Amino acid sequence: MWTKAEEKRILLKTDLFALIPAMIVFVSLSLDRGNVANALTDNLLGDLKMNQNQLNNATTLFNVGIVIFEIPWNMMAKRIGPQRFLPLTVMIWGVITLGQAFITNHKQLYVTRFLVGTFEAGFIPGFAFYLGRFYTRSEIASRYAIFWSANAIASIISGVASLGILQLRGRAGLAGWSWLFIIEGIFTIVAGSFALLWFPNSATQKSALLGRSWYTEREASIIVTRVLVDQPSKCNEVKKTPVTWDDVIDTLIDYKLMLIVLMALSGMVIASPVSTYVPSIIKQLGYRGYTANGLAVPGYVMALIIGVSVGFLVNRYQRQAYWIMALQLCAVISLLWVALPPNGTNKEVLYVGALFLTAFSNTFVGCAASWVANVVEPRQRPIALALFVMANNAAGLAGAQVLRKDDAPRYHRGFLILVGTTSASVILALSAHIALRKRRIEGRSANKETRM
Repeated sequence: MWTKAEEKRILLKTDLFALIPAMIVFVSLSLDRGNVANALTDNLLGDLKMNQNQLNNATTLFNVGIVIFEIPWNMMAKRIGPQRFLPLTVMIWGVITLGQAFITNHKQLYVTRFLVGTFEAGFIPGFAFYLGRFYTRSEIASRYAIFWSANAIASIISGVASLGILQLRGRAGLAGWSWLFIIEGIFTIVAGSFALLWFPNSATQKSALLGRSWYTEREASIIVTRVLVDQPSKCNEVKKTPVTWDDVIDTLIDYKLMLIVLMALSGMVIASPVSTYVPSIIKQLGYRGYTANGLAVPGYVMALIIGVSVGFLVNRYQRQAYWIMALQLCAVISLLWVALPPNGTNKEVLYVGALFLTAFSNTFVGCAASWVANVVEPRQRPIALALFVMANNAAGLAGAQVLRKDDAPRYHRGFLILVGTTSASVILALSAHIALRKRRIEGRSANKETRM
């Protein structure tokens, strides 16, 4: 046995050694995923002689790459080990991001965005699955919230950093957006190299970078015992037991899980257009180009605070569906705030609405991921998480086409469409909650009958 003090100390060490490094690598993904939004304020479209609809096509191709390779990459990561396979993909998409600095037309952007999406596929569910080896079900929600907060942290970093980086336009004959891709690509390559050397296969094995385990022998024993007592079937997770097609089929026919996946699909349609166009929308309100990137940062700070706070509340009270519905209803209100006011409305009013829209556009994701992880068997978890993230990115296929050139600059039609998709996610979250509650009631009834 172990004391509460030991458990608390080991959890802190796990947060510092596993969670925070994984989140930092996730930041590199989010930087590379969202850098196009900041590049837009530096005349990316004009330099590449392309229009907004062609940019939407590039975003669509990015999401196509993710959707196609999400499950295959996760099956590969489960077989090889996510701590080895995924850092290699990080380094590859870092090189491609760096190469984007030298593109000259929209066709080259199409190719590079598709390739970045292809190699980003698998990272999020793969590392979410990896972190599950260290935490119990009652601890994972807040950790996933911190892990997914990388999206907001990256947006804060890029929003502030782009104020300086984009002003490098002209240095070495390159545009400011080229320097943005170069710097963020190098950061990603370094992050991937670090990850390859830092993460061990399990709590009992060595980190190549440290040359020893993260834990003492007793600490490693406590970590493993806690997790296996919580879910005994997790013993297969560290054995590189391959995912079978039976696991895939069992996951796909679980209609209760599919309700959560559909909820993510409808709920995340909002994310791509908001992340891509909010800096441009702020610029069109009358704020100067580079300043618009900085003015979007408070929205990302709000998203960070809200997302992490909800994660800790879910750890304490559970009820993921209720928290998700509340967050998505706030997103609906924010969309209406931006969409309904007539032209000529005070720009400060619309700016505050844009900040709230940014804050609530995808803060439910970490909470929803913990829901997915907790409603399936450990053998199904890599596939379930892959389906969840695949749904998030499939939503980007639709989201990339919602805000069209003929609806600019206020995008009234597009935002009202997003009201519909976000409202649908609220209904689906409630439906999933009801279905899962019915399953728990049936399970308790079956247990009583067995004991009789």
